[in-house]
Amino acid sequence: MRDGAAAVFVVGFLAAFAFLPKRRRTLVVYLAVFVAVLGWFLSIQASNDRDWRTEVAVLPGAVIEGDIATVTNIRNFDYATRDDFTVRYYDRAFDLSKLVATDLLFSYWDGNESIAHTMLSFDFGGDDVLCLSVEVRREKEEGWGGLPGMFKQFELIYVLADERDLVRLRTNYRAEEVYLFRTALSAAESRQLLTHILGTVERLREHPQFYRTILRNCTTALVDHVNAIWPDRTPLTKKILMNGYAPEQGYERGMLKSELPFEEYKRSCHINPAAAAAEDAEVFSRKIRAHLAAAPPK
Repeated sequence: MRDGAAAVFVVGFLAAFAFLPKRRRTLVVYLAVFVAVLGWFLSIQASNDRDWRTEVAVLPGAVIEGDIATVTNIRNFDYATRDDFTVRYYDRAFDLSKLVATDLLFSYWDGNESIAHTMLSFDFGGDDVLCLSVEVRREKEEGWGGLPGMFKQFELIYVLADERDLVRLRTNYRAEEVYLFRTALSAAESRQLLTHILGTVERLREHPQFYRTILRNCTTALVDHVNAIWPDRTPLTKKILMNGYAPEQGYERGMLKSELPFEEYKRSCHINPAAAAAEDAEVFSRKIRAHLAAAPPK
């Protein structure tokens, strides 16, 4: 029945098309092609079933029961070089009632000032710190480009990891310049944010999403989490889109805590020397936070 109706429609369309003036026929062709391409684009679905690169092959998981958040597949690769590593994962139960603070990390490469990679760490005190990096989930042999990233070419992954993996990779092996800022979020607010993020981590296991170069990247994804809990707390501005300047916006809006002028404050949050000295020590996360104890609150 549906095939017969479709055939009647096609015949009717072609008959009407034949009697249209030439210019209108050209317009109809353009519109038809546009609708077809748009329909194809909207039909593309994200997938978790691909031949992934090793560093993004394993999805984390999270289950919250009362005060306890059990996180599975926490990445903790051991690096010999930036591309030579031993694959390691572990599971850990975190007591949300012991969550102390939330920290923002920005990693700059090749002398960039306007673009950085953003990460978020949840500090439970002691050696318990859970780090989040929102990244492109690339397939083996797949390259990367900002323009393809706008058109459903890459899936999204929330990497939950030990800071000796995510941070040390960037400071000690990629020679990126990394800054760690303590946010003004209270322990209760930090718990709300982490709970919201872990909900997304678990949903991504069943409902994969695409990475979007502008609308869903390492920074805007985190902004979405913050604004989902506290609407408009972090407005989407030029400094967020050019995320290398996001720390300055956070400082201006009171999301980062310091009495120092911003440039001096930013210099004090540079952690590369501390990360190099800590190397792979169990106290790595405490070493790279030594500057926080000396910084007066804003």
